[in-house]
Amino acid sequence: MRGKDGWLESLGDEALLALVVRGEEEALGVLYRRYAPAILALGRRMGLAPSEREDCVQEVFVRVWKGAGSYCPKKTAARSWLLAVAHHYLVDHVRSRAVRPQPLEPDEPEAFDLPGPGLDEFGSLDRLRIQRALCTLSPEERQVIEVLYYQGYPHGEAAQRLGLPLGTLKSRARRALERLKEVLVED
Repeated sequence: MRGKDGWLESLGDEALLALVVRGEEEALGVLYRRYAPAILALGRRMGLAPSEREDCVQEVFVRVWKGAGSYCPKKTAARSWLLAVAHHYLVDHVRSRAVRPQPLEPDEPEAFDLPGPGLDEFGSLDRLRIQRALCTLSPEERQVIEVLYYQGYPHGEAAQRLGLPLGTLKSRARRALERLKEVLVED
């Protein structure tokens, strides 16, 4: 058996996914240890109860096990693919249960706590820098980012939820993302 301290731990995510495709359960275990905390955090932000989050993490890794063959390293990084599988599952789960997440308050210390070492859009930036950047947005822009990216609503539903025309929502989201990019580049 390849233990936690074995050679599998030193492999990159792409190599581990290739082993998962071949049926290597230990490789899936390594991916689980790497990504379960980020998926649990995402579930928390989406308003799921602790036991429900744990069930979701299990289901995400069942999907990773079954769907690893669809991963294409030429199209995306393994980390992006894994987190996309998790995000899509959690959004579907929240929608199917008609559980709506609670809005995050910018004053809460964990309001913009992000999973893993960084967001894909910004590379390996640390969470603290991204949290600070989010605080530079106007309340309206921050609210749009929260509903779209943290709560996972599609644009049309987010616009309805916020009582905004779709074009206004999209403009605010674009401005907010541009502002985040500016602030993070300056950092």
